[in-house]
Amino acid sequence: MIRAPMEAADPEAALIPHHFHLIWIGRNFPFVNRLAVESILQTNPGARITIHFENPPSNTDWQALQSKVEFRAIDLPRLLESLPPSMVSVVPVLEGISSGYLAGRSNILRYLILYREGGIYIDFDTLTVRDYRPLLSHPGFVGEEAVFRYDDDRVSGRFKPGIIPHGIFFGLSYYLSLWNCKFLGDSAPVNAVNRGLMALWSDRKLNNAVLGCAAGNAFFEKAIALVPETDPKIKYALGPILMNRTWETAASAHMRRLGAEHFYFIPPSQTYRFFYGPAPELPADAYSMHWCSSNHKRLAGGLTLENLGKPVKDPTLFHKLALEVIGKGI
Repeated sequence: MIRAPMEAADPEAALIPHHFHLIWIGRNFPFVNRLAVESILQTNPGARITIHFENPPSNTDWQALQSKVEFRAIDLPRLLESLPPSMVSVVPVLEGISSGYLAGRSNILRYLILYREGGIYIDFDTLTVRDYRPLLSHPGFVGEEAVFRYDDDRVSGRFKPGIIPHGIFFGLSYYLSLWNCKFLGDSAPVNAVNRGLMALWSDRKLNNAVLGCAAGNAFFEKAIALVPETDPKIKYALGPILMNRTWETAASAHMRRLGAEHFYFIPPSQTYRFFYGPAPELPADAYSMHWCSSNHKRLAGGLTLENLGKPVKDPTLFHKLALEVIGKGI
């Protein structure tokens, strides 16, 4: 399932450094985090990998990566130094974000790191299946996913009449797909019906779990400049919503928009498909799969080297991908 690296882009044409950045804040570091890093190491030979951290954990999986990747304590003054005038107002916002809102803090930090250094930011709740070098000749890239078309209104507390019929289509799609992968063996006709329902309730919006750019990219300069105009109390406001707001500006000219098949071929509302039923085939253009740990917190905490490393008769997609990583030696 994890593919051999594709032919690399011309190194002289590369704009984005082959440098992966991950951010971890907190004392708990589950095995699935280590698995994400190991999958990058196996599919991206020669890439630099940096884990930026605050309040570092000290468990077995954290220690196992010490000799394989760079660990760097987050140095906020260094990240903020020499910011252009359009971006300096982000400082009080970042300093004022609640310590309990780690996702919001991580969102801003990833934009600052990419703007300063360039490279590829990737969340820990991913499994990487392909070499990213074919993407490095672009000034930047961001991926889209299929989301509920009224989701921004929902999280902002706005009600529009269309949310009711589209919510019904969404619910039908959710449960139809769940029953299909759990009980119907991933039936092709049922999948076709689900795709029809998705066309009714979904819209393609940007996500920020996987991002890439050259240093100084104007898209992230604009995103950072928009942070002070953003209400951090609204869920996703500093993440996907901010990416979509930035895309509506002239700064989008500095990014390549990639289809859902690259990082998010399973919609975020249906990521149970990673863990139930027969393993679907990955799209030919898949680079990493975002399995959305916030949807599976209890499950993710119970995934270990021992239970993921055991072959089973009918592996799920997550188990199949994990087994391939583990089988190559970690």
